Amino acid sequence: MEETQELYYEPDEDETLSLAVVSAIAEAHDEDIIDQKWCISEDINTDALDGLFQEQNLNMVLQFEADTTTVTIVANKRGNPIITIESHR
Repeated sequence: MEETQELYYEPDEDETLSLAVVSAIAEAHDEDIIDQKWCISEDINTDALDGLFQEQNLNMVLQFEADTTTVTIVANKRGNPIITIESHR
């Protein structure tokens, strides 16, 4: 049976959303961000992802599959994204 673990990640203010997703996935897999085999740009348009959640007071949820994980991004009350990684490794 597959082991599932969940990780919550809140990006720094100056961190792009795409970098935050890559960092969160690396952390969930206990890997260094540079050593990951997965490349976000092969699966996701990083410019489009970075443009999301820019407005304040958003009520938005984005969910996608990437590198044996389910990534869920939710805007909090201030419009800041909170990333949840559910690792399926």
